[in-house]
Amino acid sequence: MILSNKTLKKYVIDTVRATEPVVPRCRHARECGGCAFQDHAYAAQVAVKADALRQIWATALPELAVGDIPMVASPDPFNYRTRMDYAANRGRMGLRRSGKFNWVEDLHECHLIPPAAFAVARTVYEHAIALGLPDYHLYAHTGFLRYFVVRRSPQDTLMLAVVTASREHEAEMAQLAEVALAHTEVHSFHWLLNDTVTDLSFGESIMHWGNERLAMQVGSRTLEIGPNTFFQNNVHLLGSLLDEVTGAVVDGGRRTADGGNVADLYGGVGTIALHLAEHVGSIVCVEEHAESAALAQHNIALNNVANVTALASDTLAYLRGQQPGAFDAVVVDPPRIGLGLEVCRELLRVAPTRIVYVSCNPLTQVEDTRTLLEGYTLSSLRGYDMFPHTPHMEALAVFDRR
Repeated sequence: MILSNKTLKKYVIDTVRATEPVVPRCRHARECGGCAFQDHAYAAQVAVKADALRQIWATALPELAVGDIPMVASPDPFNYRTRMDYAANRGRMGLRRSGKFNWVEDLHECHLIPPAAFAVARTVYEHAIALGLPDYHLYAHTGFLRYFVVRRSPQDTLMLAVVTASREHEAEMAQLAEVALAHTEVHSFHWLLNDTVTDLSFGESIMHWGNERLAMQVGSRTLEIGPNTFFQNNVHLLGSLLDEVTGAVVDGGRRTADGGNVADLYGGVGTIALHLAEHVGSIVCVEEHAESAALAQHNIALNNVANVTALASDTLAYLRGQQPGAFDAVVVDPPRIGLGLEVCRELLRVAPTRIVYVSCNPLTQVEDTRTLLEGYTLSSLRGYDMFPHTPHMEALAVFDRR
């Protein structure tokens, strides 16, 4: 029975590994923590995840009798990620070995991003080592190099960020930037500071070379992101997910004559809001993270869109300031912790005609659904395999007011 993230992960891993193995593309696949299933057929992975999603809903809300839930496969299970964080530790650069946080598997290839993109990161790392820059030691909290982060656009242009433990070695960092920007696909190089004991691949911007932001062309829109901002992580499925969200909002069927008012909560840099803009009357993009909210405002201006507004605000605080009936539809795309009881209660009070819920954690989504069912019916549900070769999955649920 799948009742927690731990049991979900164990179920998916055990069930996929019981299927017939295949030859993995990467020689590191069985050791590296980035790919749990690369040595098993992708179709089997998708089938197991669909069954896991069905079990979650059948266990938590059997009265809904949702039955089989479709799982949308990634058109390509490789080269799909828009962000990869490679740790530096003890002369190695790569991903942590599964179950061994202090062991970094030294990668010389990685197929979660285009091989050429990984090669650039590897080249920069090797140049850093040649310059004598020391890796960071997780337990002693000594050293300098912590992470090499690759951000990649759907057009395969790159932003590289090196996260360090101090502001030292400015001359060497300038040399690394020069090495990176010598590759034509690299448009931006950032130096980020994480001088805390917390293991994070984000940090305060010390300096950047090349462009400050990376342009992501998504459909007809250009969205620019920074080194610390969230962006959906599967370039192959992003368009399909956005189109499905748009269809759910537009096909609600009960919009006002001017196209309807929509709220995009947890809106990030404006990806969903800008995709919806030409289909609705007005839309407000609400994002708590100040840097992402500022980028959403920047992206609205960049795309010359007049009917989208971006606000830097906590979602709960924003909803508490809204009147019942303020929105025809609300789109929510919360972090893994889900909406939580208070946000769900506010959504029930504000009472949009339709709620479109994008979730990266089906367990918290199903818990939120318990509350939303007090005023809504579940109209549709489907899964998305946004992270092939891992136990993770996303789900899109659509709720209509009773």
